[in-house]
Amino acid sequence: RDSLWRVDPAATRRLLDGIWGGHVVDWGLLDYNRHARTDLPSPPQWHHPFRETIQVPFATEARNLSFALSTPSLTAAATALAVLANDTNALLWTCRLAWRWQQARDPKTGLSGGQLSFRKEDRAQDALGHVHPNINEAKIVASYHARGRYADIPISQLQAAEQLRAAGGHHAKLARELIRWASEDLKTYARHCYDRASGKFICMMTDGTPIRWQEARAGYYDASSFAPYGPDGLNLWNYALAFRLTGDRAHWDMLREIAQNLGLGDLGQKPRARRRNLNFNTAAADWRLIYALLDLHKATRDPAFLRLAARIGDNLLRWQTQTKLFPRPRYAWGRTGDAVPLALLHLAAALDGKSDRLPRPMLDNGFFHCEHDGATGPNPNIQDDRTYDSSLYFGAY
Repeated sequence: RDSLWRVDPAATRRLLDGIWGGHVVDWGLLDYNRHARTDLPSPPQWHHPFRETIQVPFATEARNLSFALSTPSLTAAATALAVLANDTNALLWTCRLAWRWQQARDPKTGLSGGQLSFRKEDRAQDALGHVHPNINEAKIVASYHARGRYADIPISQLQAAEQLRAAGGHHAKLARELIRWASEDLKTYARHCYDRASGKFICMMTDGTPIRWQEARAGYYDASSFAPYGPDGLNLWNYALAFRLTGDRAHWDMLREIAQNLGLGDLGQKPRARRRNLNFNTAAADWRLIYALLDLHKATRDPAFLRLAARIGDNLLRWQTQTKLFPRPRYAWGRTGDAVPLALLHLAAALDGKSDRLPRPMLDNGFFHCEHDGATGPNPNIQDDRTYDSSLYFGAY
């Protein structure tokens, strides 16, 4: 975004404004849809009155779904406007967006689900209403909802906080709030949903009720949608960045758990441990692990984390073909915008002591989910008139 702003600030502004104008469907409630309206672009209503004190989650009469997964795009766009254009309105709405997710936390557990709003025709109710009468998609910590709420949102807030803190001045107060909220969310998620015996996250309702996932009716969701699931590189990156920014020991304890489950070895009982039992022979090949380990190196100054990150990098390099692209496993081709090369560039910069020459790493969940009326591959994943770019253009087999 910084480069685009230097080249054409007006066009970049239209893009960033359009992310908010296209997604938000009710500015008073700050309710939004996971899909942006690009056919009828609408300017953002930065001066619209905001209903600060409401009950969240709330019912919506519209057809929108306010997925947590789409929230990082809103956070990143408004943060960019706040920093690059010194836009106080965008700064204010960044705060309001983050606050809405805090308002959604259950007063007993502190957990919140993967939507701010819920529809009358609710898919979680269809799947599990017969055993959980009060369930809806805004009250489940499960499936991609849990990933969005407790992986995508915290890390996007922490990364936004670093940008705001670097900008200084009136941006710094929100930076502190974003760090505090994200840190508390991650601790809440670990406390209530992580099962140390199995090394998996347990799906539950926001009031702490374990979801009877085996009894789910098949439909949009099925039993597998609510089954326990293991941590991944994005989870490790979240706790690593949170630890670097807060120094909170609770984040270190989760880092140890996740790292061992991912085959990275033992990080050590203490952040400044003289001895660690890291697995330098790991077969792990998740680009997000590189960023997590770079954050740990930055927090501890222990070169062992750089060495382990280099091992992950070597594993990723095995994916590279003669085209220099990185086709993912099960795919015949790679995408030019793949995140792997950028992660390797950050690793190389860290090894050379030149990290300050690169922009800060950012979460990137970029993909297209749109209408397609052309030929499909052998595994098109088309259930209606929409499909994903990965199903069509990267040679899935």
